[in-house]
Amino acid sequence: MKPDSPTGDPPDRPWKGLDTSQMPVFLGYDQIERMITVLLDKAASWQPDAVVGIARGGLVPAAMAAGTLALPLSMVGHDAATGAVTWIGPPSSGRRILLVDDCCSSGTTLHQTRTSLTEAGHDCLTLVIVHDPDTVRHMPDLSHPMRSLFRLPWERGEATPTGRAAKLSRTRNDLTAEAPFVALGFDETLIADLAAALHQRRLPPQRAVLICGLAETERTRITGLLAATPYRDLALECRPEITAPEQTAIARFKAETATRWGCTHFIECDSGLAIQIAAHAQHLIVTWWPAGSDRGWVIGAAEQPETLGCPLP
Repeated sequence: MKPDSPTGDPPDRPWKGLDTSQMPVFLGYDQIERMITVLLDKAASWQPDAVVGIARGGLVPAAMAAGTLALPLSMVGHDAATGAVTWIGPPSSGRRILLVDDCCSSGTTLHQTRTSLTEAGHDCLTLVIVHDPDTVRHMPDLSHPMRSLFRLPWERGEATPTGRAAKLSRTRNDLTAEAPFVALGFDETLIADLAAALHQRRLPPQRAVLICGLAETERTRITGLLAATPYRDLALECRPEITAPEQTAIARFKAETATRWGCTHFIECDSGLAIQIAAHAQHLIVTWWPAGSDRGWVIGAAEQPETLGCPLP
């Protein structure tokens, strides 16, 4: 296999995740494992001695690859600011290394890590789950091209307001920037329960937004209700007037608004809305928090075929 090589001048396009109007394609763990398995036939024919994952994003796909190929697994860290590559734990003893990361937007991390390992005497074959053909400069050896904005389970935090700011400023090692950012599905009868939800997660108010199913015309009244709570300063989003079927339209509004904010989690009081939000925005971790309860339940759902343009018979 040829080493990673530049495919041209640095692209002018910024990271697509900075465009908060896009609904990302969420790649779940099952799909990721299948995508990796497709690539491993070629990797196996190269006959690697070991797998090395780049922390943090490359660790899950590297573990999947190492398990499938029955090879030892080691880890390296890459400093985005300096380009330095260091072993985390014992160095790999393999000479022929399958080097794994999760994705490539520019490919710089993978390229610098590969260069460091080859200079240390290793042969490297590079594998990532997906790369963006519009922005990549250093192509991985094995990967799936994907131009759509994608999101992986372990990179939700990059989309938060502070995560986007860190990405833009290249201070990517500030991991606190990727802490959870939570959407709260506001219901005026459940203010105390939602306050409990925030308290249980030790979530500061600046890392949450209230997303209300009530119309924008209700903002003054809602603000008045919140004034007597510890969460009076939370950002508040109210829906515009909606003419589509009520619950479906409200669920879509809540899911799309949470995505625009860069939320990682959604806490919803209404079970039907919670299911629809989870179906419409699978990149969100959705919790149903029913009235009168001191806890919530994490749920998952998928959109019905007819909502995806595939009518049922």
